Amino acid sequence: MKTKFLSLLTAAALIGTFGVTTLQAKNGTQKQGKPFLILGKLPHLTGLVKLMWDDEDLALTAEQQKKLLVVRKNTMTQAKALGQKVNALEAQIIISSNEGATPASLKKQVSELADLRAAATMVHLDCIYDTRQILTKEQLYILE
Repeated sequence: MKTKFLSLLTAAALIGTFGVTTLQAKNGTQKQGKPFLILGKLPHLTGLVKLMWDDEDLALTAEQQKKLLVVRKNTMTQAKALGQKVNALEAQIIISSNEGATPASLKKQVSELADLRAAATMVHLDCIYDTRQILTKEQLYILE
């Protein structure tokens, strides 16, 4: 079961890597990224749970499913809102820089961007913690 799951994740990662372009053809700007400070090093447990929602080896109870849906909804709502703010502020900083703004004049915006990314990372960490509190050790072993 674990081998099958890892194969599925590997295939999804390869498709995502080769199937997505990093530049938008329309205006040449980079595609919007994740709003987090730590990228690729923390698990996205709710995403893994979603992939294995009905898996008999994971065997989620109805109560766990209910709690996990709340965690996922809260996390996605917060992360999406922060991501929109991060992307908008990042775009403003890039435009200002390209137009010749001094680093000193951008310092406040860069600090605000860092705060937004830190907040998004805390949302991710809260999600990981909350998900781990809901799942059993055996279920976590299957996911990780």
